[in-house]
This record gives sequence, C-alpha cells and structure tokens, in this order.
Amino acid sequence: MMETMADPNVVDLVPSDCGPSPMPLGKASDPLRVALLAGTLEHGGAEKQLVYTARALQDAGVHVRVYTLGESEFYEAALRETGLDPVGVGRLRNPAGRVLTFARALRQFRPHIVQAGTFYVNLYVALASRLCGALAIGAIRGDVALELQNTGRWGPFLLRVPDALVANSHAAQRAVVRLGLSPEKIHVVPNVIETALFDRAYEARQAAAPPGQASVILVAQLIQAKRVDRFLSALVVARRSAPGLTGAVIGDGAERVSLEQDARRLGLVPNGIEFRGLMDDIPRVMADADVLALTSDHEGLPNVIMEAMAARLPVVTTPAGDAAALVEHGVTGFVVPFDGAVEQLAERLIQLARRPSLRHQMGEAGYARVTAGYDRTALIDRLVAVYRTAALRRGHGRVLERLPRVRSVRAALAPLGVALP
Repeated sequence: MMETMADPNVVDLVPSDCGPSPMPLGKASDPLRVALLAGTLEHGGAEKQLVYTARALQDAGVHVRVYTLGESEFYEAALRETGLDPVGVGRLRNPAGRVLTFARALRQFRPHIVQAGTFYVNLYVALASRLCGALAIGAIRGDVALELQNTGRWGPFLLRVPDALVANSHAAQRAVVRLGLSPEKIHVVPNVIETALFDRAYEARQAAAPPGQASVILVAQLIQAKRVDRFLSALVVARRSAPGLTGAVIGDGAERVSLEQDARRLGLVPNGIEFRGLMDDIPRVMADADVLALTSDHEGLPNVIMEAMAARLPVVTTPAGDAAALVEHGVTGFVVPFDGAVEQLAERLIQLARRPSLRHQMGEAGYARVTAGYDRTALIDRLVAVYRTAALRRGHGRVLERLPRVRSVRAALAPLGVALP
C-alpha cells in the first residue's frame, strides 16, 4: 500500500466509498462540518490539544466529529463529556484498509474540512479528503526533525500531501520553509490551556519549601528525544550543593527501565528521585512541586511548560522547539543551551532551590504570560483564520460560506505572523 501511496495518481488507484464523484457539501445555510482524525487518544499533549480543538469548534457552532485509529483510550472520556463520541476507524492494521474505513465513515458525515491531530495521520487525512471533496488540514506537533526521523522516507510526502499544515510552533514553520514548502501552506496555531484546574490546585497547595529545599519535576513521555538522562545528571550535580533538592519523573515510556537503572547507578535512589509513572491529576502534581525542568532535544510548543506556568512554577528548559520563546529567560525561568545543558541546568536548579522568593516571582510572571497569550478562548479565532486562508488558497468556496464569525481578526492573525496596522 505504501508504494501505491507514493504514486501521484493514488486517488484513482484507491476505490472510493464516498460515491463516484465528490459528495455534495450541503447548502450555504448548513453549519461547517469538521472531521478531526486522531492517531491515538492516549495521555499526551497532542491528544489534549485535539480535545481543545474539538471543544472550541463545537462552542462556535461547528458540527464536529472525532475519529481515531486507537481504541478505548484516555481522552475518549473527555470527548464524551462534551457529547463527542469518538468513532474508531483503526480496526484494520493495513494502511489501505484504514483509509477506506475512514472514507466510508466520512461518507455519512460529509465534512467540509478533514483535519489531522498528529503528523503521521496526514496521509490518511489527505487521501480521505480527496475521496470526499473536503479540504485537508495536516498537522505538525513537533519541530519537524523528529517527525521526519520517525516516519522515514514517507516523512517528506506527509508534509506535502495535505492542502495546508497546522504547526504548534514557529520552529516547525521555519523548518518546513527551509525544506522548500511554501510559507503560505503552513500556519502556526499555538497550543492553548485552561487554567481553572491549576488555579484550584494552587489555592489548595501547602506552603512553599524553605530555602535549600525544593522539588523539581520532569513530566514527559520517557523516550530518547526527551533526554531525561540530562535531568538525572543535572540533579546529581545540583544535590552536591543543595542536598535538599529532590526530583520526580512523571510519565512512562520505552526508556523508563533504563532510566531507573541509571538513577540507581548515580546514587539518586532512594532519596534523590522518584519515578511516579503516568499520573492523571497534573494540576495537583504541579501544585506539590517547586520547579519544572524540560531537557528535550525535540519539541513543538511544549504543553507541559504552559501547564507549569499555569501552576505558577518557574521553568528551566532547553531551547527545544519554541520553548525559548515561551520561557522568558530570567523572568519566567531559565533557558539553558544544548551544549553544557547538564552543568547549566544544575546551576539554575541550585539557584532556585536556595531562593523561594525567586521561585515565587518567576512563577507569577509565568502565570501572567500564559493566561494572557495562550488561553483556550482564542483558539477558535485562530482556527478560523487558518481555514479561511487555506480555503482561499485552494478555492474551497463552500468552506468560506460556512466559516463562523471570529471575534477579533487582530487576535486571530497575530499568532500566525500576520501584522495589522
């Protein structure tokens, strides 16, 4: 199937269950219909943002349906709470079978737009959209380098087949343009956050740790790209000067066993670090911590940094993806370079452990920053701006007729790099 997909005439080679010609998209008075395809609905940042997207569209009067290649996964419950029961289309393991299953499901819904939740489903979205006459919106959730690495020879194809791409970081946008794609094809829609749960958890938290004592957490999928080894090494160095500093790793993944072994070898077990696995109540986890560390090589716009800011935690991070744009160095936390990350991370952790007042000051600055620029209420305006631009570029007039009215054109376009006088 993959060899067939590479053929430019692939749509003619795949039998269509959407009818012999593109389906009618309804009358102009019909609401916009958007189909969202998730690779999974597991416990992750991309999946959380897909839930936010579905809810934002639904709140704006858009008819939304969520499809998933997974089954019985974490965020299905959150979608059902808002009346969106995910439709499973991944029962077949063969990619061709999944495309046809997805296309058959779309036949009943008749979407105007089909949008991907993650990079690797871009091909499913593009093929099904062409079979059904809809606008295809692909996704980039990282800095592109990792996506291309994970998808091998199909990566460049996944960048090119959708009508438009939505990235959550300017780092991804720059990378795609360097690869030769038109800047008009890729749009930046930053991640968003709801702060209510973090506010409640913060109000219930205990008093801040005294000088010299602090808990630093790392929340991530435990894979190589997250470079949790840096965190362990930095914690060892920092504890030599600040023995009251402890760490916790929240998350699971392929590297967990080896990281736990490394922690024991470094002498961090039992008193220096905990591996707590996956935890559902991230607001509570963060309310009990004092600092967030992010040590990744690859990111998009890190969801976890926004959550830490909502929890009023200072952040120490590498400049992965848009992390350096999100964390204002010396104001909301610290950005340490990839080269020398362990030593500089340790230095900043010592500084924050010794100065509770600095932790409080940076935490409050981070909270102000994330609530001002990344609140979920701005998401619909940004999505509509993308849909409008993509529809104009591809000549999808029936999409333009149905777009909901945005509240603020200036607010919608600013994150996309469009300046207004």
